[in-house]
Amino acid sequence: MANQKVQARKESLILRELTLILNREMDNEILKAVSISEVRLTNDSELAKVYYTFLAFSSEINQESVAEQLELNHKKIRMNLARKVQMRAVPDLQFIYDTSLDNANKIEKILKDLK
Repeated sequence: MANQKVQARKESLILRELTLILNREMDNEILKAVSISEVRLTNDSELAKVYYTFLAFSSEINQESVAEQLELNHKKIRMNLARKVQMRAVPDLQFIYDTSLDNANKIEKILKDLK
């Protein structure tokens, strides 16, 4: 029980700090469009699965370009995170595109078509 609370606190801290890092500290307009929706830590806290979405406010921002920029800046993001959080070991980050919004839009479209 207590372990789940500690893990949830770590996930929340990582989510908050990653959001601040991407929006304020990175000099990349594509990364500023990224929104972190969820962070899930493995039981040993070695890996953090970071689920993200993005807001395409320009034509150069698409799923491929965002994934590419996250991969290229992966080490820099992790180093910035290590400076911000007080953890014994900062987990490795795995960025995963969150499809839940796309799925919700598809369901909404199907429901509208049924009416």
